[in-house]
Amino acid sequence: MLKQRIITAIIMAIAVIGCILQQDTIWTRILFAVVLLAASFELIRLTLRTTPVVALVGASLFVVFYWWSGALINGLLVYWQSLAGVVLWILIAIGLCFYRHHGNWPLLARVLLLGVSLDLLWICVHGLVFLQATYGGEILLYLLSLVWVADIGAYFSGRRFGRHKLAPAISPGKTREGVIGGLIANLLWMLLIYQFSLGWGLALLPFLIIGLATSLISVVGDLFESVLKREAGVKDSGKLLPGHGGVLDRVDSVIAATPIFISGFIIAAQL
Repeated sequence: MLKQRIITAIIMAIAVIGCILQQDTIWTRILFAVVLLAASFELIRLTLRTTPVVALVGASLFVVFYWWSGALINGLLVYWQSLAGVVLWILIAIGLCFYRHHGNWPLLARVLLLGVSLDLLWICVHGLVFLQATYGGEILLYLLSLVWVADIGAYFSGRRFGRHKLAPAISPGKTREGVIGGLIANLLWMLLIYQFSLGWGLALLPFLIIGLATSLISVVGDLFESVLKREAGVKDSGKLLPGHGGVLDRVDSVIAATPIFISGFIIAAQL
């Protein structure tokens, strides 16, 4: 299982990094369109629990609208979308504190949950495309690396030092020590990146604050997806990625991290 997980991760990393470093953003838009299709398909299946055909049709329409709206993406729109995303994720974080397993949410609640989830996915993908087109592929890779490093740091520190459960009602495997380990790993990573990038024009303190906030909110994205899976009674969001589960299992943290990173970066750059 570990070997399969590593092989899949390497293939995904090559595809993602290769597309992002291309000067022509069409490759990134295609990549994110594929991710959007798979993630929205899994979201529809998790919330509405409908047939694969219905979920695929709904996801396809969502991707078509995303592609059509790509020409409308601009800095001001992405900024306000990102701020809205930050507010939604803060509200979700508060809601998670009061979560209790239900297992049979009414249809209206699941429809509303799907709507919010698709909105957050939309905000994320538009933000990622804008980030590369405006600031370059390197800063987009840096954003993704914050999530990756936090995950790796949390995994190893949680296994070694984990004693206190972070959210036992949602994800029993996550610990507070793991989250702290992920933040420490990211702090070291940010200090290293700053030496080479000079924070893309940001001073060191706001650069670190944005990175730590991004790392912290990414945990909320992971927990939110865990709630969706727990309510749907499944272990993984899908089976598309061998050793990893579904696409949503891989991008849940990125969906939460993107709006806070982009809004923080834009605000700090204007100060």
